[in-house]
Amino acid sequence: MIKGIYLAGRSLNTRTKNMDIIANNLANISTTGYKREVPFSEILTEEGKITIRKFTDYKQGELLPTSNPFDLGVFGNGAFVVQTDRGEELTRDGRFKIDDEGSLVTNDGNKVMGKNGEINISDLMLGQDQTISVTSLGEIKVGKNVVDTLLMAKLDGSREYKRTSGSNFTPAYGEFDYANEEEYQITQGYLEESNINPIIEMEAMIQINHDYGSSHKVINILDQSLEKANEMGRV
Repeated sequence: MIKGIYLAGRSLNTRTKNMDIIANNLANISTTGYKREVPFSEILTEEGKITIRKFTDYKQGELLPTSNPFDLGVFGNGAFVVQTDRGEELTRDGRFKIDDEGSLVTNDGNKVMGKNGEINISDLMLGQDQTISVTSLGEIKVGKNVVDTLLMAKLDGSREYKRTSGSNFTPAYGEFDYANEEEYQITQGYLEESNINPIIEMEAMIQINHDYGSSHKVINILDQSLEKANEMGRV
């Protein structure tokens, strides 16, 4: 009976965490490049032990046009590499701009990395043709002059990543893997929406609420039975 209360209590704790995950997904439904967190689930390890883990869904989000030449959407498994205060991180948020120093930066001011380091176009902005173009493989041009090529990393379920903030990730272990050219395609003037489906999230929330209520009832029943057993023991 005590074990039953423990298991039901653990179930309540897991479902409470899952409710928080779903609420966070819904809060980020409009966050550019956001990847959905899958609620906690119990999995069986190779050693036969049960552990509780959550996963990230790296499924492609829809690309929406913005007409902004500094907005870049990614199709496939690639991710931009940006330099933050925490080190290099991966993101699908392609809302870029040029800062006062001529560097290509994220919406948060983090430097966007190219194959030759931080991308800076200040030297080429003095020419007559200041048209900025980005090819599907990430080659950046000002007019006909090539500035650099975006450094792209692989971001999929092939290895474990940890979320650092919003749409940013970093490998849980070791360094990130570079993406091959056939694994991604960049579209200039587009941004990737989050891959969150509000209907799926609401259905999951309803189901978890139902399961939470059932587990709570089980605890109450077991608690009452335990109390009666204690009373019988005192007689």
